[in-house]
Amino acid sequence: LEPSTMGHQTSLMASTASWLVKLATGSIDTLPTGQIAEAESPSALACVPEFVMENMCEHLLLVKRFNPGHFEQFGPKLGSILMMILCYMDQPFLLKNPHLRARLAESLECLLPSHEVQGQPNNLGSYQRQALFQEHKHSLRIAEAILHVFVSIEETGQAVEFEQKFSYRRPMYDVIKYIWELDVFKTKLNELAQQAEREIESEQPPLFLRFLNLLINDSIFLLDEGLNYMKQIQEKEGEREGWISLPPTERAEAERGFQHMGQLARYHNLMGGETIGVMEMLTSSITAVVTHPTLADRLAAMLNYFLKTLTGPERKSFKVSNLEKYSFKPGEIVAQITQIYLHLEGSETFIKSISSDGRSYSPSLFSMTENVLIKVGRADLASALGNIASKVKVANTALVEEEELLADCPDEFLCPIMSIIMLDPVLLPSSKQIVDRSTIARHLLSDQSDPFNRAPLTMDMVEQDVQLKEKVKQWVEGKKNSK
Repeated sequence: LEPSTMGHQTSLMASTASWLVKLATGSIDTLPTGQIAEAESPSALACVPEFVMENMCEHLLLVKRFNPGHFEQFGPKLGSILMMILCYMDQPFLLKNPHLRARLAESLECLLPSHEVQGQPNNLGSYQRQALFQEHKHSLRIAEAILHVFVSIEETGQAVEFEQKFSYRRPMYDVIKYIWELDVFKTKLNELAQQAEREIESEQPPLFLRFLNLLINDSIFLLDEGLNYMKQIQEKEGEREGWISLPPTERAEAERGFQHMGQLARYHNLMGGETIGVMEMLTSSITAVVTHPTLADRLAAMLNYFLKTLTGPERKSFKVSNLEKYSFKPGEIVAQITQIYLHLEGSETFIKSISSDGRSYSPSLFSMTENVLIKVGRADLASALGNIASKVKVANTALVEEEELLADCPDEFLCPIMSIIMLDPVLLPSSKQIVDRSTIARHLLSDQSDPFNRAPLTMDMVEQDVQLKEKVKQWVEGKKNSK
């Protein structure tokens, strides 16, 4: 790449970035405060073709791939580019195309200090890129902006292909992992988590809560798809020897299908590992909102299911001739899930959620996990897991006793969605149905409508049924006292 041409291109990109920021905010040094409403969006932006921003994204990607040291030579201009990214990446009414907002997240990842070209000496270091993330006056905005674009590509209502969103999120994970290592950003993310806990029942679910909910959703889908593909590959490997007798056309088609299946398995395994890795990282410091009743049951059910699948008898279904070819690392995933358990073991709510998971939890779950951990050289995690196993066993014993005690619960006390006893019943204003607060809170994270009639619904609209709550409380206390 010719250096002077590259330099002129970068200068043009930086000037264009400053112009775009000024177009949106009136000043090259100013970022939007909060979310800009559609009516507040400058009309002049409608005249700017999308390829202007697309060209900037392509330029940054080109530099990252072939000459990341170039960023060090033009360090002072990187601030203008970061300003443009932060100005538009989390503003759907400034930049309506969700694909382009996702490309801006990819452009942010291009600026990470860690990029080097293999085989090329890095004589310039990464000082300018480090300074961009650590010293730029608006760099802390990165934390909230990256979470916003992560969530918003799910909620656009526009044509973002289901599988495509995972590809968009991969560079976002790299940004989140990098800023997590910087204390100021870790503090900022913890503040966002604390805000989410405080505002968990606000009209709009807090950003960090929606982010965690999507992280759980993605983990479930990606890990499950990866395991399904591994199971199919094992079956196909057994059939493959017989393909030699097939006509050439059929044999070629079978091989193409097998190779395609392998590519899909590798993709889902890689993305599943990335997603559960981010969850492990975040739970090392953020625990309260993760173990809130709104999320705890789903998280525990997910972790239990994959632990059971990867450590129980079913794990033999995923043995193939070459695990590395498909980026399948079951031992690593088991270790990551175990680490999440250890991070959250101080939460009584989470321990109860593990024990109440009737689908995957059994007393043998943790002993099977310990055996696998020892085999993969993680005896340290195996020994630490024993303490959680004891806590969960105690909680499960108490739960079984309580279920037997309350088995004859009147139907009016049961949540019509989950069939659990409504300890905190709330009335849905449109359908007039009464459900448990934790149940409707989980539903509204993904779908802000009444599950019975699809009318718009937010948490601030539900009304506590004080009379029914008192009746349930008295009935439960009466059963326990008569024990």
